[in-house]
Amino acid sequence: MKHRACLGEGANAYSLGKIDIQERATIAQEAYLCTGTHDFNDPSLQLITKPITVGKNAFIGARAMILPGVCIGDRVIVGAMSVVPKDVTDHQIVAGNPAKKIGERAIS
Repeated sequence: MKHRACLGEGANAYSLGKIDIQERATIAQEAYLCTGTHDFNDPSLQLITKPITVGKNAFIGARAMILPGVCIGDRVIVGAMSVVPKDVTDHQIVAGNPAKKIGERAIS
């Protein structure tokens, strides 16, 4: 976690792999950042880990879930209870399951 980044009450950073939370990023209450999954084509269900990055000034809404390998760009807003399975580029607003772009943040 970088300067002035924060994890809300009950947020879970399940760090089987690296989680990088940049400056002034906010992870709201009960959000879940999960860096691990399994290879479901392997009978032994081999563990797979992939890093998560949350960019500067990003906001991850309450109870949102960020899946392994996802990069959240700078100034992104992820809506509450969204599931983010793929990268989100800078300044986007995403929501839903799976999360889809619903708007953009003004560049200031």
